[in-house]
Amino acid sequence: MSFNYRIIFKFVSVVPIIIGTAMFIPIATALYYGEGAQLNNFLILAVTMILVSLVLLHFLKPATIPIRMRDGYLIVTLCGITACILGALPYWTSGQTDSVIDSLFESIASFTTTGSTLFNLDTIPRSLLIWKGVCNWLGGLGILVLTISILPALGMEGKTLAQAEVPGQILGKVTNRTSDSARYLYILYLSFTIIEFILLALGPMDIFDAIINTMASVSTSGLGSMNHAFSHYNSFYNEAVIVIFTILSSINFTLYFLLLHGNWKTVLTNIELRAFFIIMILGSGFVALNLYFTKTYGLMESIRYGTFQVVSMATTSGFSIIGHTGWPSFSIVILIVLMLIGGCSYSTSSSIKVIRFLVLCKLVGRGFTRRIHPRSVVAVKIGGRSISALRVSYITVFIMLYFILIIVGSIILSLQNLDFITTLSSSVAMLSNVGFGLGDVATGNFSIYCRPLRLVLCFLMIAGRLELFTIITLFMPSFWNPDKYKNY
Repeated sequence: MSFNYRIIFKFVSVVPIIIGTAMFIPIATALYYGEGAQLNNFLILAVTMILVSLVLLHFLKPATIPIRMRDGYLIVTLCGITACILGALPYWTSGQTDSVIDSLFESIASFTTTGSTLFNLDTIPRSLLIWKGVCNWLGGLGILVLTISILPALGMEGKTLAQAEVPGQILGKVTNRTSDSARYLYILYLSFTIIEFILLALGPMDIFDAIINTMASVSTSGLGSMNHAFSHYNSFYNEAVIVIFTILSSINFTLYFLLLHGNWKTVLTNIELRAFFIIMILGSGFVALNLYFTKTYGLMESIRYGTFQVVSMATTSGFSIIGHTGWPSFSIVILIVLMLIGGCSYSTSSSIKVIRFLVLCKLVGRGFTRRIHPRSVVAVKIGGRSISALRVSYITVFIMLYFILIIVGSIILSLQNLDFITTLSSSVAMLSNVGFGLGDVATGNFSIYCRPLRLVLCFLMIAGRLELFTIITLFMPSFWNPDKYKNY
């Protein structure tokens, strides 16, 4: 059973159209701010990508062979890598850097919604800055969602791709076709973007900063329009708006369809949603109290800063309202734990996800029960429903792989001979797609690492965003030997 190369390459061929079309936003920005060199740079790249993609789509005729899971994994990975390579071209041709690795790092950090950088965001051209924001926005729901929305018009369906994009998760089918689901999800995502932009524009932020921070919020990427965006404005209103929309974007998007159809009871009783809010409320309370009783801040500042940073970590958005490196160890540990758990499944957030964390807790509880009652038969249940042993096994393996990658990543990064906190938090921040860590990377700038190790950071970001199984599967020999398992 061979790969369906025709469909694979047709999916990948759509990516340059999406990237090239998105470049007209920085083109308009460069035109408005008089950045002539960047205007020509983006214009040439955009036209070239669109024309090449249209030519490829013209010669690649639709195939009638259905997409199998193996094809889905390859499409997900190739689409993501293609988007990152094309997204890196504006940095490489802009004159800001002559390094291909640095350009790839910026692009990968954007499309994976990690939000970290190697540049000084206060000094780069505004067209490049908004391009970074656009890539964050596109990466929010995934470049694949756009592909699923467009390709059915070419005679192809992408149901299998959704399973490859969110393996191990229960993907609620909200419409009859995956392509329709993708369209509705994107309409909802666009609605969040427009509403937040209007709210931020009504506040003290100028229009450009409102655009950048809106794209960073709904994509949970955390890229501010400047290195100290929040301290610059010092506005509780801005912080409240961003907190609300990062939380909204970290909730399972299928729940919004249930709300639109009036199914409030199912949403309110959703175990993952309730756990997500309980985790944030408890985390905010503990951090705020710790900041107050250690006299780090006053009462109101402790609540304000503690809540904002907890939400930032829990949603993996990576915004930073104030320097947190000097916070008490208790607060730092809570933030790291929240960084590892992440947001809800089928949202724009990354990391382990709340539903997997719940299953792990239930599995641990079942282990103690069976130790006390060896003959008992206890199922792992979430929300009153039993989880199959196979799915529990997938989730357990996922979490084990997650921590193995953190350990391996930390070992490799330690070759830089930086302090332990910086090294370990860098690995966690990249794999969780949070964008900033502790120590020397607390600002989200990872330029302290040498270029070979920046490639390691890139791999961790991609693995964290595309889901571990999607990436690790490609390293399995059986994946590249399609005839080994006839019934796969």
